[in-house]
Amino acid sequence: MVCRYKQSLLFMLLISLTLQFRPVHSQKNYNGPPLFIDVNAIKLDLKKLSGEGQFTTQYSWMLTGSGPEKTEIWFWPQDQWHSQMLYQIFNPICLDDNGVIDHKGLHKIIPTPFVSNGRNDYSLEQRRYRPPYVTVDGVPLYREYRWETDPTLKADIIASWEDILPFWGIRTHIEVYGFSNPNHQDYLIWKATYKFTGETRRPIENPGPEDVFPDQTIRLWWPVAFSFGPSKAGEYAVIGHFTFEGEDDLDSWFERESELVSGNERNSLKVAYYWDAKMKGIAAYPNGSIDDTGDPSRINGHLLSPQIPGYALLHAPKSAHDTTDDPSQPYSMPHAGIVKDLWGRRDFGLRDTYIGHDDRGKFPKDIISEGWATSPEKGPMRFITVGPYELTKNDSLGIQDSVTVVYAIGNGSISWEKADSVGKAWFQGDITDAQKNAYLKTGVDSLFKTLDRAYWAWNRGLNVPDPPPPPDLVVKSDADRVVVSWSYPDQAYYKDPDSGIDDWYAWRVYRKKGAAFVNDPEDNFSGERWALIFETTDRSETTYIDSDVIRGVSYYYAVTSLDDGSQNTDGLFPGQKLESSRYANRSGMPAIPFKAGLAVSDQVRVVPNPATIRAGGLGFPGAPSQILFVKLPYKCTLTIFTETGDRINSFDHFGTDQHEWDQRTDTNQYVTSGIYILAVTNAEDVNGHQLSDQFVKFILVR
Repeated sequence: MVCRYKQSLLFMLLISLTLQFRPVHSQKNYNGPPLFIDVNAIKLDLKKLSGEGQFTTQYSWMLTGSGPEKTEIWFWPQDQWHSQMLYQIFNPICLDDNGVIDHKGLHKIIPTPFVSNGRNDYSLEQRRYRPPYVTVDGVPLYREYRWETDPTLKADIIASWEDILPFWGIRTHIEVYGFSNPNHQDYLIWKATYKFTGETRRPIENPGPEDVFPDQTIRLWWPVAFSFGPSKAGEYAVIGHFTFEGEDDLDSWFERESELVSGNERNSLKVAYYWDAKMKGIAAYPNGSIDDTGDPSRINGHLLSPQIPGYALLHAPKSAHDTTDDPSQPYSMPHAGIVKDLWGRRDFGLRDTYIGHDDRGKFPKDIISEGWATSPEKGPMRFITVGPYELTKNDSLGIQDSVTVVYAIGNGSISWEKADSVGKAWFQGDITDAQKNAYLKTGVDSLFKTLDRAYWAWNRGLNVPDPPPPPDLVVKSDADRVVVSWSYPDQAYYKDPDSGIDDWYAWRVYRKKGAAFVNDPEDNFSGERWALIFETTDRSETTYIDSDVIRGVSYYYAVTSLDDGSQNTDGLFPGQKLESSRYANRSGMPAIPFKAGLAVSDQVRVVPNPATIRAGGLGFPGAPSQILFVKLPYKCTLTIFTETGDRINSFDHFGTDQHEWDQRTDTNQYVTSGIYILAVTNAEDVNGHQLSDQFVKFILVR
C-alpha cells in the first residue's frame, strides 16, 4: 500500500513537471490540425497524416497514390508551378550500448533506430498578424483564422507542438519561426527540445504510473535529417509523371565561415544540402544530351529544378546542464539512404551509420564522389548528428533532463533569369553538360547566404526588422478592366510592431497574367512572371483599376505594403525600405475582364419571346426554363411584373450585356403561362452616366 502511494506521488510529480514543460496557452489544440507556415517564400504544411500521428517526424510521401504530387508539403518558391519538393524529417534517436529500461522493465539497446514514431500531444500556431483575407469576384479564398495573433511576437509566425515518443520515453517540443522580411524570406528556424520524461502516453490518454519509464540515466546521439528532393515541376517535365520520392537527387555538405556573425566560437557553419542530379534511363533531349541535371524543360531548356535546399546547425548545448553553444558540434554529418538503410537494414550497424561510426565516416561527401555508387539512389538522407548527451530522469528529485538544438532550414538557387538563360544556352548546344551543371551548383552560394542570415537572426535573439503586414485584398472582374481594392483591418497595422511608430510609406500592386503560377505550362512557355504595375504613397488610395487588360485573359493580383525604412536601424541593410510578403495575399483565382454592357438602355430584348417549353425547350441544355435578357446596359435593376402589375422578381445586374432568368419567382416558384413585363431601371453606363428606363413585354407558355 505504501509502495502504491509513493508510486502515485511520483506519477503526479511527473505529470506536474511535464505540464510545466509545456507553455501555457489558451488556444493549444489537442486534435493536431494542420499547421500552415506560409508567411514568406516557403510554404510548409505540417500534417499529422504525413507523420505517423505526429509532426516531429514527417514523411511527405505517405499519401502517394492517385495524386502523389499533392503529398509533398514543402514549396519554394511558393508561387512557381509544382515547386513542391520531396520533404522528410527523420529523428532516429541513437542510444549507446547501455540502452534504456522501459516502462515494462525491458532493457532496450535499440539496435535498429527506425524513425521516431509517436503521438502528437498538442499543436499551436501564432502569428503577428492574421493571414490576409482575399476575395475574387465575391468568392472568399480564405478561412476564418482561428489561431492566436500577437503583434509582439519576434517572428511573423511561430508554429509549435509537442509529441510523445513512447519507444524512448521522450517528449519533444518544437518551435518553427518564419519571417516575412524580404531579406529573411527563404528560411525557417527550427528549435527542437528533447526531454527525458519517461512518458509513453499523452496526458489526455489518462496514463498511469505503469506507463512511465523508471528513473535512470541514458546516453544518446541525436541525428536529424531534413531530406529534400527538387522538384515536382522538374521531374514531371523530364519523365512525364511524378515519382514516389527523390529518384535522382544527391546530398552532400560544405563548411564556410560566417560572413555576418563574428566573435562567436561557432564562427563557421556546416551546411547539409541536396540538388537535382542526373537520372538514369531518360530519353535524350533534342540536343542529344541525356544529362537532365537541374531538370531542363524539354520545350525550351529552362532549368525547372535549380533549387538547392539544405540546413545547418545553429546551436547545440555542451550538455543538459550547460546550455551554452558547443562549437565542436555537430558530432557528424553522415549519409544514409531510404532503401538500403532506413527500410533495408535491421542491425547495430544502422545505428552506427546514423552516428557516423561506420566505414562511411562522420563527414562523407556525396555517394558518387565517395565511389559508393555510379548514380543517385532513391531517397537520400543527410543527417546532422549531435551528442553524445546524458539525460537523467529522477522524479523523486524533480529531474527531467533535456537538450535543445537549433537548426536553420532554407533554400538557395541560381536566379530565375540565370536558370532561364543557362538552360536555354545548353538546350541550343551553346554550353556543355558540365558547364550547365557548374552553373547550377553555384546555387550553394545562395543557400549559404540564406542560412548565414538565419544564423545572424538567431544570434540577435530573433530580432529581425519587421516590414508592414500585407493588406486584405478584393479583386473584381469588370468590363474591359479589373478592379483591385485593399485595406487594413486595423489602424495599428500602419505602425512598426517594435517601436509603435507609424512608418508606412507606400502600396504596391503586382500582377501575373495567364496561369496562377510561374512556369506553368498553361502559359505556353511565355515566361510570364509577377510584375509591379502600380505604386502609390497616398495612404487613402486603396483601389487600382487595371485597364491594361485583354478580354477573356486570366489575371492574378497581389498587394504589398512598404515602410519608409526609418525603423530599420540595425537590419542587414540599415535604412532599407521593407516590403510585406508578395506571397501572402496573391489571388489564387483568376479575374477575367469581359465585354461591357451597352451604353444605352433602349435595346433590351427577351430571348426567346415567346418562351415555349412545350415546343421543345429553349435551346439551353439542362435548363429548359432558362431565358435571357439581352442587350442590357452595363448596370441596371431588372424587375419582372405580371401584366396586371404584380411584382414577380427583381435582380441587380452588373457588367455584361445579358442576364439569365430561370422563370422562378423570388419565393423560388415557377411562374405560370402569361404575359409579363421586364422593367429596366436605375441604368448606368460603364462611366456611371444615368440612362433612361425601358419596359419590355414578353410571353411565357408553360
